[in-house]
Amino acid sequence: MWLRSANKDDLKAVHQLLVKTWHATFDDVLGVETVNTVTGEYHSVAALTRNLAKPYSEFVVADDGEGNLVGMAFASQSKAGVAELHQLYVDPEQQVQGIGTMLLAEIEMAFPDVEKLALEVIEKNQKALDFYSRKGFEKTGETKDWGTLKLDINVIKMEKPLTGWSM
Repeated sequence: MWLRSANKDDLKAVHQLLVKTWHATFDDVLGVETVNTVTGEYHSVAALTRNLAKPYSEFVVADDGEGNLVGMAFASQSKAGVAELHQLYVDPEQQVQGIGTMLLAEIEMAFPDVEKLALEVIEKNQKALDFYSRKGFEKTGETKDWGTLKLDINVIKMEKPLTGWSM
């Protein structure tokens, strides 16, 4: 398994990974139409291209060594001392093999001047909530703010202090 910075040639494969992962995870929770809307808006190649160009960010992919992307993570520094993990996804067929842990560690190390890492998880995604709790994240609040999408789904806000990575 290789972790590397994403590049523009990866974006179609990243989009496909996100669509596959979102359908496997959220079709039963949000419905197929909503998943299509979310992946079409937030995980499109155009949206991923904007993420790739975003300053103060880290966009990494997990490559199986044979050219297949099996995971991805994207985070950006939102304000002084805080980075936000926007996306961390692993192919459903490759989960529970340490790929998510490796991606998270890479993101944590990418922001040496950041004191905490924040994220949001859909409340009904218990697998993700458990993963982040095991990795030291704690619940800090809840929201229903989905940006431009108006969904009545609760989202859990979590944070983790980042210490020990300073250079």
